[in-house]
Amino acid sequence: MGKGRGGAVVASAAVLVVCAGFAAYAWQTERGPQGARYALSARFVSANGLSAGADVDMAGVTVGRVASIALDPQTQMALVKFDIDRDIALPKDSILTVGSPSMTGSNALMIEPGHDPARVDVGGVMTNTRAPSSLEQQVSDYIFGGGGLNNE
Repeated sequence: MGKGRGGAVVASAAVLVVCAGFAAYAWQTERGPQGARYALSARFVSANGLSAGADVDMAGVTVGRVASIALDPQTQMALVKFDIDRDIALPKDSILTVGSPSMTGSNALMIEPGHDPARVDVGGVMTNTRAPSSLEQQVSDYIFGGGGLNNE
């Protein structure tokens, strides 16, 4: 080994250690602290536009992440598995939809909390879901349906 190569090897090893540390930090940040989230599932007629890794939003705040999406062969429905923050106890009558929280954002699993005093159990399957509507449908509903505006 030449005189200048020892420094290059040490510098390369240092870069690799820093990269591995950053990768571990990013993985832990994405995953969250152990026990900070719990798993739930939901059945949808269509999970069109939703993908694994998508945000789970409630009131415009990200409270979890979609873990996987698969077709349930028995019900022929999309089975969406997701995790949400442990400190959120969802009422059983909460409504789940697939949609974009903004015009430019990617789709997310959106939760509209219900009012039922009974809560969804850890690992529970939620069935109060709504099929996603396209952006065109949402704009049409707003224009022709009044968009929730008072039409007096």
